[in-house]
This record gives sequence, C-alpha cells and structure tokens, in this order.
Amino acid sequence: MSRNNLFSREYLTRRDFLKGSAAAAASVAVFGAQRAQAEEPAQKSLEEPIRAGIIGTGAQGTFLLSNAVKVPGVEIVACCDIYEPHLEKSLILAPDAEPYQDYRRLLDRKDIQAVIIATPLHLHAQMSIDAMDAGKHVFCEKMMAYSIEQAKAMARKQRETGKVLQLGHQRRVNSTYRHAYRMLNVDKVCGRVTQVRAQWHRNGSWRRAVPDKSLEKQLNWRLYREYSQGLMAELGSHQIDAVNWFLNALPVSVMASGGIDYWKDGRTVYDNISVIYEYPGGIRCTYTCITTNEHEAYYEMYMGDEGTLVVTPEKGLLFREPKAEQLVWAPMAHKDESKGKEAIVLDAGATRRAREGTGQEEIRTDASQDDYYVELEEFFQSVRTGKKPASDPESALQSCVTCLMANNAAQTGRKIQFNEKMFQI
Repeated sequence: MSRNNLFSREYLTRRDFLKGSAAAAASVAVFGAQRAQAEEPAQKSLEEPIRAGIIGTGAQGTFLLSNAVKVPGVEIVACCDIYEPHLEKSLILAPDAEPYQDYRRLLDRKDIQAVIIATPLHLHAQMSIDAMDAGKHVFCEKMMAYSIEQAKAMARKQRETGKVLQLGHQRRVNSTYRHAYRMLNVDKVCGRVTQVRAQWHRNGSWRRAVPDKSLEKQLNWRLYREYSQGLMAELGSHQIDAVNWFLNALPVSVMASGGIDYWKDGRTVYDNISVIYEYPGGIRCTYTCITTNEHEAYYEMYMGDEGTLVVTPEKGLLFREPKAEQLVWAPMAHKDESKGKEAIVLDAGATRRAREGTGQEEIRTDASQDDYYVELEEFFQSVRTGKKPASDPESALQSCVTCLMANNAAQTGRKIQFNEKMFQI
C-alpha cells in the first residue's frame, strides 16, 4: 500500500460507524470522562478546553487515546483511521468525536488545535508536516520518522511554524528514569561510567492475525521494510534515546549484525539484531533485541568503576562496587537482593522529599499514572504554555539517527562512523 492511498478515504458520518459497533464495544473498556481545563491564554479563555484529534487508531493509537481522554482540559473531537474496526473502537473511547478516513479532512478543521499521530512509521513525517502546516500542534509516536531526512524535515517544520512537536519517547517523563539520571550524572553513584549494556528481549512472532490476506501489510506493516525500520525503530529507539540522554553524548561509531533467522514467514525486517556503539571517552554500549527468548526482558545497565545502575520503567537498582566508599545515605535506603547481590532500590519519592525547598526540579512520583498518560499530559501542557517537551525534535532526531545507522551497519556489514552533520537539523 503506497503512502498516497493510505489514509485517503473520504469522511464518514458518526452514525455510519456506530451502526453495528456493539461487538467492538465489548472489546474496549470505556475510560473516564474528560474534564475541562485551561487552554492557551493568548488564544482562548481559561475555561475553554483544547480540542484535539487522533490519526491512527490501531493498537498503539487506541492505547494513547485511552489515556488522552483522561487528561483534564482536553476534548477528543475527531478520530481517523482507514480500517473500520479500528475506527469503530476509537469512537467508543471518544463517543463525541467525528470519524474520518482521510486525515486531510481532519486537518482542515479550524477548531482543532492539536493532533496525536500513531500511524505506521513511513507516514509519520508527511502527516506531522501537514498537521503543522495546518496550524496544529503534534504529538507523534516514536520512532520520529522512516528516514533521517524525513526526521530533519519534521524538525525544520517545527522551527518554521513554532508549533509543539513532541515524540513518544516516554522514558523521558518516567520518574524512575529522571531519578536515575540524576543519580548517575549529579550524584555520580557509579563513578566513571565505562560500559553500557541494554536489551529488549521478547518471545513471539510480532505478527497479528488478519481477517483477509489483502490486509496483511496494512495490519502487519511492522514486519515489512517498505513501511518499517524493524526492531531498532519499534523497540530500540526507546532505549537508545535513554542511553544518549544518560550519557549526555552521541555515539561516534556503530557495528551491528542482524538477520531473519527464526521467523520464516515472509517478513523483510530482522527478527534479531545485535549492536555495538562507541561513545566518546571509550564508552561502549552493547544492545540486543530478539524475538525468540524473553529472559530478563528489557533494561539499560550503566557500569562504572564505583557501581552499576540498572534501569527499567518499573524499577531502578544500584549495585555498588566492593572497593567503592559507602554512600552516606545507603544505610537508610531500601535494599533488595538480585542474583545473590544486594542492591539499593531507587526511590524517586524519597529523593524528592529530601530535596524539597532546594529549588531543584520536582520528580513525578504518582505510580498510578501511566507513562503514556504523563507524556500526553505534558504535551497538552506544552500546547498551553509553549514550554518545550522532554522529548523534543532535537533529541528524537538523535535517537532516530542512532538507530537507523545501526540498521545500516547490519545491512552493509560495515562499521559506520558518525559525524556532527548527521545529527544537525
């Protein structure tokens, strides 16, 4: 399916789509009602909410929508998808929204200030650029774009229009990650970092069942190179973004190996990839992403001469080296056992309480709020205030370049050197 005919059907009335949608209702939970909150003071009264639309309501889009409808002061007034079952489910989550199958008709609406884009990767750039040209603020799912040039075009359009462009790297708003970043870079709990190890391991084909063979590439687009950049884009970009952030650096070279070695099902993207990045100062990051074993699932591990920090969205653990001096606060910290070794459990809440009144940035500690909710809450707050989001076009471009060059290295079998120009908008 080409870019030109994807998301190109005409507008349908809500009545048309709600007919026969009772079956879809049984498969989707109805989430909390929306509440009004402040909008852009320069444009609207404080009582008026942000009116937003969503383009792409498949699995990821529906999950984002389920969180977006909970954000105070936001009204989801339009949903767009070319696949009718997906669109029907979105209308259950946002019953007052108008349905569209042509995203351009949604963008034509002058009453919409912001859009969420959760479409296949190869569509991110064109849709985001069209949305900003139409005067909309944009939240776009990761990875930023299918190619480096497309990602740069998105970033340039953001600078040209001044609209908010936020990318879906939600680790940047996660309280554990923010706390771990401070521990690594401010408190220096690991001393000098020398190595990084990261992985995302799953055990499954990543394939979705399709009701008809004609829908194979539309629903399983992640498996085909013309639409997808594979594991590095869909999973690795989250973690490589975190590594760039935690090291406050960009890689200088990359080597990689990957293949389609297990799932012989017609896919054209790798089912496994192993990567070695070299960062300034001789720091090396080894990264693996596989689909045949889920042992230890996912994490990023930062190893220094005084300690090791292991971080996931759910938990952070600090292991101190035997030769390292004891941290003053360590006896009071919560401890855990991991593989026979004692680890200090990172507690963002404790750090926040200890630093109250110091003027330092407060870390969100409400574990009941999903990271996806928090990133969308941040997006709509950025729309109101103009404040730069944590996952901005500059950092998202860096993640995109870092991941795409790993794919390039795996495909060519060559060690690739990075240069500043690659990362420049």
